Parts: sequence; C-alpha cells; structure tokens
Amino acid sequence: MTPTNTINRLLAALVALALVLGGLLAIAEIVLGRLGRPFWFIPRQQWGNWVTRQTWDATLVRLILAGMLLAGLLLLLAGLRRGRPRLLPVASEAPGVQFDVVRRGAEHAVVAAARRTNGVRSASASIGRSKATVRAKTDARSTGDIQQQTSAAITARLADLGLDGLRPRVKVKGKKR
Repeated sequence: MTPTNTINRLLAALVALALVLGGLLAIAEIVLGRLGRPFWFIPRQQWGNWVTRQTWDATLVRLILAGMLLAGLLLLLAGLRRGRPRLLPVASEAPGVQFDVVRRGAEHAVVAAARRTNGVRSASASIGRSKATVRAKTDARSTGDIQQQTSAAITARLADLGLDGLRPRVKVKGKKR
C-alpha cells in the first residue's frame, strides 16, 4: 500500500469516526432535550442564544464556513487523486492487440531479477505509471558495480515483460564504513 493510500484511508476513517460520534452525540442531546433532562455535553441554551445572535456577516461565522469549505476541498482532492495503476499496459507488436500485466506481478518479477544479481542481499520494488523504483541492499561497502549490474538486470527484465517504457530507478544501499 502506498503512503497516499494509507493517508487517504486514515483520513476517511477519522472523518467517518467524527461523523459517527457527532451523530451519536446529537441523538443523545436531542433525546435528553425532549425528556427535559439537563444537557450532557452541549449547553443547548447557551449555544442556542449565541447562534441566534449571529449573522452571515459575522467574521467568526465566515471563518468557520471558510474552514469547512477548505477541509471539504482537501478531502475531495485527496479522494480524487489517482493512485498507482493495478494493471500496466504492455507494448504489443501485433496491431490491434493490447494486453496488460498486473502491477504486483511485475514488481515481484523485478525484485526476483534484482535478487539474482551477485552481491544483492534483499530487494524491494515499486512500479508506478512511468517509473520502476527498486531498492536493493548489499553487504558490500562499495555499491558501484552492484548498482550497474542491478540496473542492467532490472532494465532487461522490464524489457522482457514488455514494460521497457518505464524508467528504471535503482538504489543500492551498502554497509556503512
């Protein structure tokens, strides 16, 4: 899961929780008010008096509405932001034929190619719309040769999959001195 997806899910969960808790609180306050009981959390009389004195021209009312509008727009933009594709289009040599590769499968194939490189201890990959990012770890202190070999292996594997339109970005991390 990408950081964007995690943030979107967290925001959605927080907004949903706030709406549920606010709804439950409103229901409880309404029931208490109808039964003639004292308020539980919201001082109805004070709030009612304050709200009736406010006008649309009041600075505080305009600030609250502007804040709500801004929060709504930010949530809308976060929800509409495109995530990583699930399917990656593959270049086909046959005219009129198009097929796709599942992104996760392509990531696993690229990781396997990186791990087969001499000196690579572990690797992870992330493929987006235009680039393939591979992070590899090695026990060697010098990463120059391993970086070149891993990059060549990744480029070859992407070409084998028909994804040679993706820009490979390889980062090799070695042991500290």
